[in-house]
Amino acid sequence: MMRLMGGALVVAVGAVLVPAPALAQATVNARVEISAAVAGSSATLEAIERQAASRDRVRQQEIAALQTRLAEAETRGAAEVAALQAELIAAREALVADLAARDRAYAEEIAVFRREVTAIASTPQGAAALARYNAGDRVGAIAVLDRLILARDAARQTRAAIEGAAERRQVATLALDARGKSDPAFDTGAVIARYEEVVRLDPGEYGDWFQLVQLYIAAGRRNDALTAAERLEALSANDAGQVIAFAFQADLLLSQGDRDGGLGLYRRILEISERLSAAEPASVNRALDVSTLSERIGDVLLSQGDRDGALGLYRRSLEIRESLSAADPASADLLRNVSVSLDRIGDVLLSQGDREGAVGLYRHSLEIAERLSANDPASADRARDVSFSLINVGNVLLTQGDRDGALELYRRSLEIGERLSAADPASADISQDVSLALNRIGHVLVSQGDRDRALGVYQRSLRISERLLDSDPTSADRARVVSVSLGRIGDLLLSQGDRDGALGLYRRSLEIFEHLSVADPTSADRASDLGVSLNKIGDVFISQGDLEGALVLYQRSLEIFERLSEADPASADLAREVSMSLVRIGDVMLSEGDRAGALSRYQRSLEI
Repeated sequence: MMRLMGGALVVAVGAVLVPAPALAQATVNARVEISAAVAGSSATLEAIERQAASRDRVRQQEIAALQTRLAEAETRGAAEVAALQAELIAAREALVADLAARDRAYAEEIAVFRREVTAIASTPQGAAALARYNAGDRVGAIAVLDRLILARDAARQTRAAIEGAAERRQVATLALDARGKSDPAFDTGAVIARYEEVVRLDPGEYGDWFQLVQLYIAAGRRNDALTAAERLEALSANDAGQVIAFAFQADLLLSQGDRDGGLGLYRRILEISERLSAAEPASVNRALDVSTLSERIGDVLLSQGDRDGALGLYRRSLEIRESLSAADPASADLLRNVSVSLDRIGDVLLSQGDREGAVGLYRHSLEIAERLSANDPASADRARDVSFSLINVGNVLLTQGDRDGALELYRRSLEIGERLSAADPASADISQDVSLALNRIGHVLVSQGDRDRALGVYQRSLRISERLLDSDPTSADRARVVSVSLGRIGDLLLSQGDRDGALGLYRRSLEIFEHLSVADPTSADRASDLGVSLNKIGDVFISQGDLEGALVLYQRSLEIFERLSEADPASADLAREVSMSLVRIGDVMLSEGDRAGALSRYQRSLEI
């Protein structure tokens, strides 16, 4: 390339006389391209023109000749290419140095230009772009450099985001710890916001999503929790990480009524956990995984009416946990796990009618929970464990006729829940604890004949449950709690003579139970809830004189309980429900004049 300046022919000494495609295919020598850009810059050409020295013209001609020889050698693949490149670089640098020695302004200007083109050529992509520029493809070269700038900007932004996330993660960790200590300034919602900002800046950290899943669950945001759990699965680097992610997903599926999906995941996780534990028999964490998965599968089996299957898994879990705790008696977490297993086994024994066995296990669990909470009084989780154990022991006392003892324990549980909820009002789990304690207190008040106070307690519980369901409408568990509360209030209204009010609440409750039963047809609990709800409405129909309507509902309820009883013949509760349904149907038949039909139902009831 040549320029005509002031009537003189000036050779652009930076030009490399080969086509651009050839450059793209050849290996680019960054030093050659830097020297070409500096010697061929507009600043250099203008300095030559200003100084108009004959020796500069001679140097330009020599440089042009060297460029031609180099281009020919590169085309032939000759051995002298490296030597010619070094000679060419030296000639260009000599020209620039001589010009700079005579022109201070040029010296400063070319130093800045050299610095920038050296930076451009510091990467292979930049050196190639500079070669294109030197070859005359300025538009193409600058477009490449623009793209490099965008890529580098993106890289810098990513680095800055990761660095910012690291700083925010430190603060979020402290905020999470403050939440665990019931600091009202750092409730569940506030900590969620901090972790959401961390994952927005850096979405690739497993630990951040692990915390978010748990926080979303605590806040009742189950859809968000499921999405976060899926992200956790994608980031899992090994089987152990997958176990945790799958466990979260299984829990969430169960909470939404998908028992088959949850059970399938649990069984899959248990297989992985057993394999990992066998490979690392000394690992406490691996043993705990097996214990936890056994327990969770037992929970699902229990909800499906398989008490024996659940009991076997619970006992296996307890055996593992007691062994681990005995090996490390100073571990509060291992001891807490023992407490949880005791509660689970107590639940099964209570459902089988073994009240003494159940209350013994519950009391043992309560002792552990109170000792752990006393050792860590700032822990909300430890306080919640005490609250649960109080409820469990109270439930057994109530079945044994000790209403005052049960009421005292329920009130203690409520006090704990209210204190924790005041410190963390965004926690759905803690709000649910308060609702549960209120329901138990209401139940005792009803049994003591204090219906007015019981109604107020139940209504307060219902308001909490409805608020929680509104925030998480896909939760089957939350929907059931609302339905049960509606039924309890309906019972009170009916006892006070308000049949229409009771019927309205019973219908709302039935609608929820029907939806839950359709969504989870294998669940014995869902079916049992539906059967009880049908009987309640049938009872109101009887009081209103609608015998035909009541009979339809009673017969439908009987079909449900007969099916459940056949699947679980050891259940005294189910047998009693079958018997009561038969009596109800017999009463209707007797009222309609069908004495033979009524007698048949009564006799069947007595045989159960």
